[in-house]
Amino acid sequence: MALKDLIAEKAVLAEGAIEEIISDYIRYDPEEKVIAFTPAASGLQNKAKVLVYLVALQGWPFVTKETVPIDAKPHEIEEQVGIQGGTLRPILKELKDRHIIAERGGRYFVRPITLSAIRLELNVGEKSIARPKPRRARTKKTIPPESAAETSEEKRDLRRPSNKKAGNLVVRFDKWIDGGFFDEPKTLADVQRRFHKEGVILPRTSIPQYLLKAVREGRLTREETDANNKRVWAYRSQD
Repeated sequence: MALKDLIAEKAVLAEGAIEEIISDYIRYDPEEKVIAFTPAASGLQNKAKVLVYLVALQGWPFVTKETVPIDAKPHEIEEQVGIQGGTLRPILKELKDRHIIAERGGRYFVRPITLSAIRLELNVGEKSIARPKPRRARTKKTIPPESAAETSEEKRDLRRPSNKKAGNLVVRFDKWIDGGFFDEPKTLADVQRRFHKEGVILPRTSIPQYLLKAVREGRLTREETDANNKRVWAYRSQD
């Protein structure tokens, strides 16, 4: 086998290595040009989540023929993975100092040659991936009969906030449509800024679900437009 044959197989090997690392935690949206985390990613530690996201960026050339950045600035990573800058920057510095990731012009990325090291980092160094620590058995407490119903109700109350919050966000988003926010075209970034302005901090990957739902229901339309030298979707109210 000639050396040039080994080079020809480089892309195939890289695609396989990327898929092995991210398949459980990442989904691509080529239309929106965004990367979405699966529910399984919620169990990742911060360092592991950053690595998975940076590896996922390297997968764009295999997903779409359009030009999508395969590196990111810290504030972009912060928006996508939902980790505050004060926590994120030390993680980036540590990974860079250990040559797990690289940086050029303030943008961070991973090199294909380091994918095997990243896989080892995730499987060994970050045992939080698919390997939660076993919980110690708890001593079962005896609940007096008269307080059993009250305790059951308290447990139900603890489960309500997440559903209530999700419902409130849908109502809030619908009010924006009715109130004319989308009378002028708005991008994904515009919608995220509106959420932030109202004190709701959402990662960008959580926002397309509201936009696409409104499009499918016929409340919004969308067209591709140029923004910061990139092609993105712009949403506006139906005429």
